[in-house]
Amino acid sequence: MLPLRKWPQERYAALARRLAEELPDLCLLLTGAPDEAEPVNALAKSINHPRCLSIAGLTSLRQLLVLYGLAEVLVTNDSGPAHFAAITEIDVVSLFGPETPGLFAPQTPRSHVLWAGIACSPCVSAFNDRQSACTNNLCMQHITVDQVFAKVVGALRRRTDAAAAATAATSS
Repeated sequence: MLPLRKWPQERYAALARRLAEELPDLCLLLTGAPDEAEPVNALAKSINHPRCLSIAGLTSLRQLLVLYGLAEVLVTNDSGPAHFAAITEIDVVSLFGPETPGLFAPQTPRSHVLWAGIACSPCVSAFNDRQSACTNNLCMQHITVDQVFAKVVGALRRRTDAAAAATAATSS
């Protein structure tokens, strides 16, 4: 993954802690490829919450898709997991910066994009061979924990409302 696409790790930690504190029924699973296991495990340790667990490097792609099918919301950088998850029923909150969501965001009604859209973004594209002179991804740093938290809570609320409406319709 392009390092420019990464949202600051301390923001993922702050988001996870806030979600765990404010949503007591929520369980948090941190995923990643085998070569990401060490930093993801460190992230889980920094979150330090009993309902947060790292499974980075422990799942196959098939198992990951099963997890996405069971989960409610995925928060991810602009990367493969957002696109894999799009074939399941999970809501996906994708964080975009150096590339444009207009071309690369998953195209489902369950796709929720955050993109700061600052003047220098997008700086990475197929037209420049995914190269950028940028060394400080301000585009990702402009996405706040509050913004991501609001998207996640909104997605969860829509899912809860839809389930309640479906239950009411079947019981009538």
